[in-house]
Amino acid sequence: MSNETFQTIITASVGLAILSMIVQGLVVVALFRTGRSIAAKVGPILARSKALLAVEADAIRRLEIVIDKTLRCADILERVTPRARILAARVDAVAMGATQLGVRATELERSCELVETSIHFMALDTRPRVVAVAAEGSALIGSASTQLRRVSGVFRDAIMHYTHLREVVKSI
Repeated sequence: MSNETFQTIITASVGLAILSMIVQGLVVVALFRTGRSIAAKVGPILARSKALLAVEADAIRRLEIVIDKTLRCADILERVTPRARILAARVDAVAMGATQLGVRATELERSCELVETSIHFMALDTRPRVVAVAAEGSALIGSASTQLRRVSGVFRDAIMHYTHLREVVKSI
């Protein structure tokens, strides 16, 4: 291999190395830009994830409080259970009494239905009479209103004559 060939190969190798470094630099710049755009897109997601983690921590704290209160309630229920059994026996007695009252209420309901039916028939019988009385009352009110207008006209005329007579007497 001659010296010129060797120099050409080395020059080409250096050129390829420079070209590969330029390509690597461009790839690094592209990766940097891609990383920035991904960071811009992932930033809100991370912020929201932090908020969700904060909410989850708060939920866990509340859950611990609920568990503590549940344990307290369990202790109270253990003490209340015997009293609840006594109360259940009393409720059974009241339920039996309520059943008896239910039978009486059914009888009362039937009586009310009978009264309602009789009132309906009475209304059918008295409705024409009520309509006739209402018509007569309306006629009486109309007649009274006509008479009131006449009387007020007579009073108005009398006051006008009185006023006129006073003026005539004053002028004499």
